[in-house]
Amino acid sequence: MGASAAMDRSLTVLCAARLHKNQLERHLELFEHVPEVGKVILVRHEALPSRLSKLDQRTFGGHSLVERAYGFTRTIANTLSAERVDWVVGFNPVPWGSLAFLPAKRHHAKVCLSLIGRDFQQVRSFWGRPFLEAVRRSNAVTVTGAGMQRGLVEVGVDPAKIRVLPHSVDLARFKPSASPARFDVIAVGQLIRRKRMDVLIDAVAVLAEGGLELRVGIAGRGPLEGLLQKQAEDRRVSHLVEFLGYRDDVEALLADARTFCLASEWEGVPFALMEALAAGLVPVVTDVGTVADWIDHGQNGFLVRPGSVPDLAAVWTELFRRDGGQLEQMREVVVSQRARLGLEVGARVWRELLTSG
Repeated sequence: MGASAAMDRSLTVLCAARLHKNQLERHLELFEHVPEVGKVILVRHEALPSRLSKLDQRTFGGHSLVERAYGFTRTIANTLSAERVDWVVGFNPVPWGSLAFLPAKRHHAKVCLSLIGRDFQQVRSFWGRPFLEAVRRSNAVTVTGAGMQRGLVEVGVDPAKIRVLPHSVDLARFKPSASPARFDVIAVGQLIRRKRMDVLIDAVAVLAEGGLELRVGIAGRGPLEGLLQKQAEDRRVSHLVEFLGYRDDVEALLADARTFCLASEWEGVPFALMEALAAGLVPVVTDVGTVADWIDHGQNGFLVRPGSVPDLAAVWTELFRRDGGQLEQMREVVVSQRARLGLEVGARVWRELLTSG
């Protein structure tokens, strides 16, 4: 369908994803701010509890991976047969976005594949060639930063179809607080291996041994929770590290902290970082994915090496051993840059993409 014909009515976008519900809702929230989009059809393994007004959900069953993959593609194909869909958006090309690509092309729908994390590495590997081919053949591609954009061009993706889509957040929800902070450091994320909360705890222990005690909050759940709690006890910092569990009110936690820590060994660019920046927290984060596109080292935060306890300890020593002047100066820079994080920024990217010819 041509662009002029599509714009005679509101657009229908089919989104195919198996992302975590909170992460997915943040992605879909942008379509609420694109006036040309009238309906967003979500195909997912289970319904998304959501406050989004444009959302129309289709679910599928299946226990094994093969059954889920079949249910996924079949549901997309049936929806495309029954609905007039303008765009199919597939989050994570490895594998779910690429599975969505197949029925979309058979029904002559435009396809946008969104790379938001480790899939960037995967499509550039030898075994990821089939998924890279789907990315190359799609009508549009979104990435989380310029580094990812350059990497895709290097493996043959047309630069004209790539758009940088920031992980935008609600600035009315995440905003700086002037109240005294309960935590010196807050970390938000699943308690899984790649988030490397163990590195954070070790750095806290190293500083405590040297006489610098930081109050740290870790928000999230996961299979490593018990091991991490035991690590804090064994390193004698359980009185400094508080495990906060899963929280829906992340904005309240961020408002109660001075700095944000991301110790992950791999990310694209996490929503947690963008929310922390919107809340005015100075970030101390690993130099992974496209994080460096958002952090100017020494100006609005610090970049550290993945897995490096000494790096974390050194930065925290610099920030908290001194009189606090540097921390406050960096916070002022972070706050001054909030406008680049707002929902309207990401919505503008989608609007230009979806209404293009």
